[in-house]
Amino acid sequence: MRVPTGALPLSATTLPIWAGASERLRFLLSYAVLAPSRLNVQPWTFEIEGEEARLYGDFRRALRVSDPRDRELGIACGAALLNLRVAAAHFGYATSVEVLASGRRDGLLARFRLEERRAPTADEEVLFAAIPRRRTNRLPLESREPERGLVAGLAREAALEGAVVRPVEEKDRRAVAELVAEGDRLQWADGHFRSEVAAWTRSNVSRRRDGIPGYAHGMGNAASVLQPLLTRVADAGPAEAERDRRRAIMARTLLVLSTQGDGPRDWIAAGQGLQRLLLRATASELYASYFNSPLEVPGLRRDLCAALGETSCPQVMFRLGYGLAVRPTPRRPVSEVLRSVSERAASPAPLAVRR
Repeated sequence: MRVPTGALPLSATTLPIWAGASERLRFLLSYAVLAPSRLNVQPWTFEIEGEEARLYGDFRRALRVSDPRDRELGIACGAALLNLRVAAAHFGYATSVEVLASGRRDGLLARFRLEERRAPTADEEVLFAAIPRRRTNRLPLESREPERGLVAGLAREAALEGAVVRPVEEKDRRAVAELVAEGDRLQWADGHFRSEVAAWTRSNVSRRRDGIPGYAHGMGNAASVLQPLLTRVADAGPAEAERDRRRAIMARTLLVLSTQGDGPRDWIAAGQGLQRLLLRATASELYASYFNSPLEVPGLRRDLCAALGETSCPQVMFRLGYGLAVRPTPRRPVSEVLRSVSERAASPAPLAVRR
């Protein structure tokens, strides 16, 4: 089976079915690493042994200021796991997944295995084709409404993975937008937060394969070179707050994804539900961008629940809309996220999951 035109710049375009299971799994990881993550930190690492791929949280890449519980790390790893499942289905394999997310000190989150051969469904093919096309669009989006029934369909996609998606109604928009703005002001006033963002801010000419390049925010090369320093020293809170408040109010589709619980398993479910929704949205030419601050500031997260009348646990808030095409942010190659069993055995245990 061949990768559709315009897909990944992979070193090979066909699954190496003639090779062993480990080579097939390694190939499929090229799709897993295209998942979104906060600040594009890509907080995952993988291990292949026989016919099993194991997904670990890479806590060296955890955001200790904005994500002290590793909640967003778990969501990102869940999104990578969903990509892995969809890619395997496209290339003709049933799969089995065991989610372990129970605070293990070694950071092991899930086990993944290829099972019997089977033909992919039409829905799986649609999702697979969207993997390399999915983008976070941080630029202004159009005012055009999504097609009728599309948002309900996206909510059903997330529900397949155990997540609940609901739109923010017009009557709640202003209150929610004010929480977004307040979160921006609080976070950007914190020098530790600015330093954390600056550490993952890249110039357009950087050779790093992670973080957010300036072009993702519409910056030219010269401005992008200065941006890491400016991010560290300048309180951009007022400007960020006003921009995000306006965008939250004006967004045609503003959604909140929630789970019943708020532990590691729920975060993996949220990530898988979010990514399934995003792939389906991408197939309809929709982009997403995120409002993170009300969910990263504990008091504001409680206020958001109250504003929405939400009894479950909100995990992600984002807008969907049509917009101009944007370039992908960089990704680390599989060789950098794949470790051997012997490396794990010989190295110290990763940082404990911080709860």
